[in-house]
Amino acid sequence: MRGGKLAGRALTFADQGISSASNMLLSVSIASGVSAAVFGEFALIYSIYWLLLGGTRAAVLDPLLITQHNTLKDAPVHSIAALSATAVGALGIPIGLALLLTPLDAAWAVFFLGLPVLLLQDALRYVGFLADRPGRVVLLDGVWLAVMVVATVLAVTDVISGTAAVLGLWVLGALLANLLGLLLLRVRFARLHLRRRLREIWPVSGPLLGDFALSNGASQLTVFLLPLVASTALLGSFKAAQVANGPLNITVAAATVICLPMVARAVDSPSGRAAALRIGLFASAALAGVAVVYGGALALLPESAGRALFGPSWGSGLLVAAVSVQMVLFGITHGALLALRGSSNTRAALWVRVIVTPIALVVPILFTALWGRTGLMAGILVAAAAMSLVSWIAAVRVIRAGSGTDAEKDPDPVPVTSGHDPVAGALPAAP
Repeated sequence: MRGGKLAGRALTFADQGISSASNMLLSVSIASGVSAAVFGEFALIYSIYWLLLGGTRAAVLDPLLITQHNTLKDAPVHSIAALSATAVGALGIPIGLALLLTPLDAAWAVFFLGLPVLLLQDALRYVGFLADRPGRVVLLDGVWLAVMVVATVLAVTDVISGTAAVLGLWVLGALLANLLGLLLLRVRFARLHLRRRLREIWPVSGPLLGDFALSNGASQLTVFLLPLVASTALLGSFKAAQVANGPLNITVAAATVICLPMVARAVDSPSGRAAALRIGLFASAALAGVAVVYGGALALLPESAGRALFGPSWGSGLLVAAVSVQMVLFGITHGALLALRGSSNTRAALWVRVIVTPIALVVPILFTALWGRTGLMAGILVAAAAMSLVSWIAAVRVIRAGSGTDAEKDPDPVPVTSGHDPVAGALPAAP
């Protein structure tokens, strides 16, 4: 591996680690000073953020990584990324202004008013990686992390309290990162013909958006439905368990960055189908292995340490362990999906979601309604196991058959980038 690529990937790991730390500090600084029920309310706010963030990535930012050197080779992709994300975030401004007139917690208004800033910050990460400037992305996320360190200290020492105050500092950190990013990355907002550009990447973004809507949409909808069948306190404990396992997303994100270009190159070789599956298997084994080790370390964490970090939201160790096992199964699933997506079988990956989403949505809610906390733990594991099984069955059958791929079905397909190894700013760790 050339030194430049190795350094770029190392910086990608570093950036994802910084992003993960920022997300964890956000949750810890809120959880340490509020009840489990109030932390459950924060879980609802963050789920909305994640839906908008992930949807913007699936519809625009991830497709730009694939199409920037072919379909959009003459387009100002950096401006497309920044403007599209900011436009989505701007939809929250009128909602935030309206919420100021309601008796709801001020945290909701702070969040919606800050949405354009938050989504632009994520888009600028992509801009940095699109421009092959991972070091600058690390710097920008470092600014955000520094602000969240201050916020956490203030929250733990009771200088500030409540969700609204912490979210306000969270938005402030993103704003400072944005100002620095616009300067360092030299984003120029020229005439873009944005609608036409978005139509050009639709053959890639359409399946990715559908995939996201089914997978992450279902998981976030679970968060919204849980309070209907259980207490908000259980939702807060579930959120704390997810935050504790959040650093595992560093490896998931890095696997996406590294393996997708590898699979895309492998399918062009004589042994492409077998190589694609081998890469997927390696990714599954690596991700699951890291999750097992990390989950084992969490199991050894004293309960006093968990309560020091998350306060009353730190539930039983069994719930944390269940989420750790869920992350092991997610790692196995992700390897299969990387093999499918990297070999241009994005439609097959979408069909996997179509099949499994009803299970992922219904089973945890139904089991929770029947058996409470125990049902929730069983439900998330059943759903994750079903996803792993279906994903690998689909990957083996579709890739080995070598037919029915997106490239063969589409009369004018968008080719996957070759000869370029883009280092993408992948998903921030889900708290």
